[in-house]
Amino acid sequence: MYSTGTMLRQSAALAADIERLTGSVAASAGAALDAVPGAPLREVVLVGSGDSHHAGVATQLAFERLAGVPCTALSTQQFLDYGMLGPARQDTATLVVTVSASGSSPRLVTAAHRARDRGLPTLAVTGRQGSPLGDAATAEVVAALGLTERSPGIRTYQASLLALLLLAVRLAGARHALPGSGTRHALPGSSPAPGEDDLVAEVIATADAVRATVRAADAPCRDLAERLTETGRPWAPLVFTGTGPARGTAMYAAAKVVEAAGLPAYAQDTEEYWHIERFADPADAPLVVLAPPGPGHARAVELAAAASGHGRRVIAVAGQDDTELTRAAWHTVPLAGTAREEWSPLVGHVFAGLLGARLADRLGRAPFSGGAPR
Repeated sequence: MYSTGTMLRQSAALAADIERLTGSVAASAGAALDAVPGAPLREVVLVGSGDSHHAGVATQLAFERLAGVPCTALSTQQFLDYGMLGPARQDTATLVVTVSASGSSPRLVTAAHRARDRGLPTLAVTGRQGSPLGDAATAEVVAALGLTERSPGIRTYQASLLALLLLAVRLAGARHALPGSGTRHALPGSSPAPGEDDLVAEVIATADAVRATVRAADAPCRDLAERLTETGRPWAPLVFTGTGPARGTAMYAAAKVVEAAGLPAYAQDTEEYWHIERFADPADAPLVVLAPPGPGHARAVELAAAASGHGRRVIAVAGQDDTELTRAAWHTVPLAGTAREEWSPLVGHVFAGLLGARLADRLGRAPFSGGAPR
């Protein structure tokens, strides 16, 4: 049975999962790439539904910045209907990565089969060995949690993030000839990069930031749930905004609020929000802004301040020392920092399960109940 207690327990287990899984998942990612035949890869397409799609959006930057390869995240049906259009999707230089924690999504299995029928190398990122999706792909990257409790995806989402980020690290080694990675497909003129082992060590180190964020964010999430429901009628819909990897985190956070508390919520690109949704009534509706350090941060700060100036209740999900963003905030949920923006989704998503659970508790609802009382 789904429960908010399970969501909170899973949130508390996130840091330990990173420490326990990173080594084995990194090895699995390397072995999977070694099994991919054909020419050096020139494009990566990440395919999934729900949380798996959100993880793809959140990790595109890692493939592009670390491995120097264009990366696109598509929903499963979008890939099936339109994803293989164009010349770039017609040769073996395009790697299709299908993502499903269960490994049993029928539409995604169909996508993997269809990609292989076109001659495209296909990897599966799953949570269990020998799943239907893994069998349909060229090779699989497994991040097995051994879960015994059902919950709106929290540990499973992080496991998918972890697998995709480590796949990007291993692909970076294959393309850039990183120190310690051997000499494979180096890119002319590429800037010096840390070795694969150094990048894997950075991923493991995010466990400390995740652990600190769980401790720092839970009480602010509980307080935020109270503020969002204090009139007896919860604010809805909640809008979560982000750009770059934070867009994937915003999509995931909106999903946890819907799944856990039954409240309408959606994600939007930060700039697109300013063009459209800022005109929506009521003028004081909450706006959740996710803006980790990176190229998108400065514009997010500008828009948060402008939204606050127009009466919006800005909720900043930000670093503990990010006074630029938090000075415009009606409420702040603090996050610990990471070594680089590519890893920020591992920390950024932590608040989502906490907020979803606290909102459900506040409203007396159970996850996946459609808003019905317990």
